[in-house]
Amino acid sequence: MNAILAFALRIILLILFYVFIGWISYLIYSDLRGSGRIGAGKATIPPIHFHFTDNDESIENIYTKSEIILGRDPASDLPLSDDRISLRHCKIAYYQNQWWVEDLGSTNGTYLNNALITSNIVLMNGDILRLGHQEIRVKMG
Repeated sequence: MNAILAFALRIILLILFYVFIGWISYLIYSDLRGSGRIGAGKATIPPIHFHFTDNDESIENIYTKSEIILGRDPASDLPLSDDRISLRHCKIAYYQNQWWVEDLGSTNGTYLNNALITSNIVLMNGDILRLGHQEIRVKMG
């Protein structure tokens, strides 16, 4: 009788162990899915609009990618023709559910609402970026 009881207890413990492992795995999966790391598909990035004037022409560019490079380099996402702008002047990036601007070590600096940017800073709707003599109005949504 003792052998049958010991065997039954082992089977019950084994079943409980597998239930516990399955429960932990489900919790980890649901936590990762909720944070957008797996199974949720590509996160949607809200559009950002840049409105500026170049050679007396009003230009508006709209982007929905997570990182935008502004500069004089023709390969930049937003190429600008002002000689006071560096090749890779600044970066606009979407993370933590906000748009951020970062100066990329430009020669003449990047200004946000007439204040020199010294570190990453959050962009707000209606902000004005100044790169060289170029002023760019930022609109979100």
